[in-house]
Amino acid sequence: MLDFLHIENIAVAKNIDINLPDGFNVFTGETGAGKSVIIDSISLLLGAKASKEIIRQGEERAFVSALFSNVGDEVYAVCDEYGIPYDKDDAFSLSRTISSDGKNVVKINSRAATLVQLKAVGQQLINIHGQNENQSFMSKANQTSMLDGYSECEKELSEYSVIYEKLGKLKNEIKELAEVSKQKEMMVDVLNFQIKEIAAAKLKDPDEEEKLVILRNKLRESEKIIKQSSTVYKALVSNESGVSATVLIGKAIDALERLSEFEPSAAEMAEKLSSYKYEITDIAERAHDICAFDGSEDPEKKLEAVDGRLALIQKLERKYGPDVAHVIEFGKNAESKLKLLEDGEEREAELKEEYKKLYAEGLLLAEKIHQKREKGAKSLSKTVKNALEFLDMPKVIFEISVKKVERDGKTVLGQNGFDDVEFMIATNVGEEPAPMSKIASGGELSRIMLALKSAISTENGAKTVIFDEIDTGVSGSTSQKIGIKLLQISKSAQTICVTHSAQIASLADNHFLIKKSEVDGRAETSVRVLDGNERVDEIARIIGGINVTEKQYAAARDLIRQAKELC
Repeated sequence: MLDFLHIENIAVAKNIDINLPDGFNVFTGETGAGKSVIIDSISLLLGAKASKEIIRQGEERAFVSALFSNVGDEVYAVCDEYGIPYDKDDAFSLSRTISSDGKNVVKINSRAATLVQLKAVGQQLINIHGQNENQSFMSKANQTSMLDGYSECEKELSEYSVIYEKLGKLKNEIKELAEVSKQKEMMVDVLNFQIKEIAAAKLKDPDEEEKLVILRNKLRESEKIIKQSSTVYKALVSNESGVSATVLIGKAIDALERLSEFEPSAAEMAEKLSSYKYEITDIAERAHDICAFDGSEDPEKKLEAVDGRLALIQKLERKYGPDVAHVIEFGKNAESKLKLLEDGEEREAELKEEYKKLYAEGLLLAEKIHQKREKGAKSLSKTVKNALEFLDMPKVIFEISVKKVERDGKTVLGQNGFDDVEFMIATNVGEEPAPMSKIASGGELSRIMLALKSAISTENGAKTVIFDEIDTGVSGSTSQKIGIKLLQISKSAQTICVTHSAQIASLADNHFLIKKSEVDGRAETSVRVLDGNERVDEIARIIGGINVTEKQYAAARDLIRQAKELC
């Protein structure tokens, strides 16, 4: 659950620290006090889009962080998937910094992370429901996801998604083969020509072109190269006069060896000089080899052959790739395509048979998912209907339609099976159930959402659930019943609610006041937990407005007393 929230320089919040207990936590405050700052800050921690406009005026950055305890295995599974480090014996932390230059810094457990990772982890930790989320309940995809979570279809859906992906690849491969077979004769001729042309060039070394360019440059300067390398060789090893460095060193060595009879150190000098002679001889031979020619080789003819080879390679590169390696690869691919064409009909038949078997496996899994959805739909429909009746919608009809999608008499496999899932409702007597998208009343949508959330949170989902002004469009006893339902949810998940309702606030385990005041000439929001008397004052304010009467104080005390009895 969410243990601690720190907010810094977000809108009117300069520096707020909130310790959040388990159970039902309510936030209230006057309009404009900064209640939205709390929700917006938590949304940022869940990966919501951020702009520099949220940064408190005059500040360079905004910062929000949170600590969680009793983190579930589903969170650690996401961490494992993304390679995010964690210590199960330590608190789990999220933080995000938004700078005025537009930069975002995200951290999970004090280690740098991405927004994608923050969203993936965050949705396992916290579930936020606000007025804008009502519309998301209209989406069939979201309705399907909710039903699947309630029906515990995760294992089957995971297995099915693997099969569905394979079916997609097979389908594309079969389609490609079908397209290829239409132009088979022409493509066989083209591929044969390409293969023969590349094979005739006998390309083996990917670096051949580079080596040929170097050799060509040497051949073009062959006269200079021969002259200079010959000069080195003659000076060091052999020339017409018979006087070279090695000859002179040889004489010096002989003299040193004779001298060693009289001076022992001369022997060491002779040995060193001998090693120098070998090194000088090696240098001379390497210099001689630089020209890369011998007496039987005509540099002009060699240059002509190199130019011809380079021209052939460059011609192939214009057709088949930017360099020799790509040309070689093109040839291999052409051979593979030719084989595929030659074996096309047989391969197509094999793929179709494989697709048929895999499709049958997919159907079996989709059927298992369908059965779980049907069972879950009945249970969830009943639970939601009972909750809606409790929330002052006594004549409501709530059904979850789970229908197999068929086309031309054949079951169609989709990304999540073969079902079309839709939540249906009728709120007035005599009406037939219709898709939820037909519901217009904000109050009804809020109650439907709450009924769904209460049913689903009991089964699974994030362990911290946040409701932002769930009481919009309702009042009186209905508000109190919404509060009771929130209290029930808090038994299985830490529940946080921002509300304007005195009835809901009276039911809270912990009541926080959000207040805006002037500090050093600037507006600043603060948050604090209310004690018994302060709580009576705040609930009386919600009931009465500006001028609170003794009757309203009495009503506030009575609401709190009733709440204790209900609990």
